[in-house]
Amino acid sequence: MNIPETGPVLRAADVDVVRDGKYLLRQVSMTVARGEHWALLGANGAGKSTLLALLGAVKFPTRGTVEVLGHRLGRVDIRELRAYLGHVNPRHELESSLTVRDLVLTGITNTIELVPRWSPTPEQEARADRLTEMLGMAAKRTARWTTLSQGERGRALIARALMPSPRLLLLDEPATGLDLAAREQLLSSL
Repeated sequence: MNIPETGPVLRAADVDVVRDGKYLLRQVSMTVARGEHWALLGANGAGKSTLLALLGAVKFPTRGTVEVLGHRLGRVDIRELRAYLGHVNPRHELESSLTVRDLVLTGITNTIELVPRWSPTPEQEARADRLTEMLGMAAKRTARWTTLSQGERGRALIARALMPSPRLLLLDEPATGLDLAAREQLLSSL
């Protein structure tokens, strides 16, 4: 997949998202240029997570257009596009009891679980270990997902999102469940 080196990284034009007859987003338009850092602020239920799901190529708009890294949703192989995205969703759907290290490694395959008959390279394992250490999770590398606190889960998901060296990083509520020291470590790591 060719990712353009120029132009905006994100563009939404006149986007509506309607579910069960209710507008979750209405007439949203925005452009994010390369090198910009944005924060979405708003009340609970305002549509922030829905917008991030669109921009992360997880959901599709009911109306309007969304372009991610120069590719329009609906006209691009989403699996290929997602390989260039790091998306942290605090409502991660993991149901099995992966270790932190294995969870981080799923960032390479962009899957919720480890892919059968797939093995990471030694370089990929080393990168997973570096990322967990950078985010203060080295001591939890072998801990199971089901035993982690909310803040630990968030840090593990950020390491997972960083695993493929994404061109675009989208963080949905990245500091949820983090104490003050962990928030500071997160900000300095990013």
